[in-house]
Amino acid sequence: MVKKSLYGWKVVLLAFITVAATACSGGQSTGKQQTQEQTPQQAQEQKKPLGPIELSLFSLTGGTQEWFDTTYGKYLYEKFPDIKFKVSFAGQTKIEEYVANKNPLDIAFGAYTTYHLNLRELNLQNDISDLIKRDKVDLAKFSPAVIELQRQMANGGIYGLPAFVGTSGLYYNKDLFDKFAVPYPKDGITWDEVYDLAVKLTRKEGDTSYYGFVNDNFYLQVNQYSLDLVDPKTLKASFETDAWKKIVQTFTKFMMIPGVDVTQATVVNFNTKGNVAMATNYTGCCGNTPGAAVANWGVVRIPDFPDIRNVGPQVFPNYWFMSSISKQRDAAFEVMKFISSEEFQISLNARGLATALNDTKLHQSYGKDLPKYNGQNVAALFPKHAKMSNITEYQVVAATELNTALTNIATKGVDLNTALREAAEATNKKIDEAKTTKR
Repeated sequence: MVKKSLYGWKVVLLAFITVAATACSGGQSTGKQQTQEQTPQQAQEQKKPLGPIELSLFSLTGGTQEWFDTTYGKYLYEKFPDIKFKVSFAGQTKIEEYVANKNPLDIAFGAYTTYHLNLRELNLQNDISDLIKRDKVDLAKFSPAVIELQRQMANGGIYGLPAFVGTSGLYYNKDLFDKFAVPYPKDGITWDEVYDLAVKLTRKEGDTSYYGFVNDNFYLQVNQYSLDLVDPKTLKASFETDAWKKIVQTFTKFMMIPGVDVTQATVVNFNTKGNVAMATNYTGCCGNTPGAAVANWGVVRIPDFPDIRNVGPQVFPNYWFMSSISKQRDAAFEVMKFISSEEFQISLNARGLATALNDTKLHQSYGKDLPKYNGQNVAALFPKHAKMSNITEYQVVAATELNTALTNIATKGVDLNTALREAAEATNKKIDEAKTTKR
């Protein structure tokens, strides 16, 4: 029986991942010794044409055919004219139903959370280490954390290649800082220093309430201390620790600044109302933050904790995964290589889907095709990422309950230990229910 996703709704933010097409060539060299001595270019030249063929792709995080064609298709169709792409979308059919109906599947793509939610549950993962070795794909060109997460998923192997990563930054509304004569934040600012600014910027004038700071709810999943939300061995909530208490205390104090209404102090209102001075974003893409209400803005790195300076949040990547039921691995791999190639990453990065390549020049040119980013400190969106925590299929369940604990502390007066205990109990109950459903 196929388990229904407990938290697919949280993956919607990452619906911008895409699909790519396959190459005009593929095949094998004439001998083992010859393959070892060939350069990648020579090996590519000896591959036999793969087309005309059809590749079946599935967007695990939604989208439409029009979106696919506009954002990715026009590049893929030109690059691979001998391949026809058939793309299915999660908004049209569930992948469980798609696979159960014996439909072909070569590549599935989406946020890293979709691996646990969809691919592993359906046994669709496929280690591509052999293809990486054969084609001499240089994994060192990617952000280390992106590959680290793949290694974790595949127990040392590789199931997919990265397409893009979520940017992360502390955005600020210069107009509000100017209005209240408060100095702008700078790269290297600490969370305590942000708190001091937030206190000065939180006030009410006339009928308008202004809020100093709001934190994106995704922080708990990408926390800078690399803390696990769920113990990967016991599959129990693991946030009743001193380290988690430190993080919870850090962010609940922002929510408890006098005058803050947590239902109004939101990232959405930062973007749409312009009455929030600072907001974080950990899974950003496509120029959605800041929104239209913040025309005069700046961005700096996610604030530091004093004991781990210059360590940003964990990476939030999107991958293209090879399907275990693909009968066209060579062709699918050519597609995946193109999507992660510098040739395509330059274009993707310029259009607001941040490159997964570990290339500071590309980091500095992020969003160059989007006028709003002209002259901005875009390098701040690419920090040194914290080490990846252990990710399980219950990641979002645990994060949701822990975010509820923060709200209960800030708005209901629940004490820290009680709130964390109740959140852990709620998480463990949902995990047990999910495990029962899978049996």
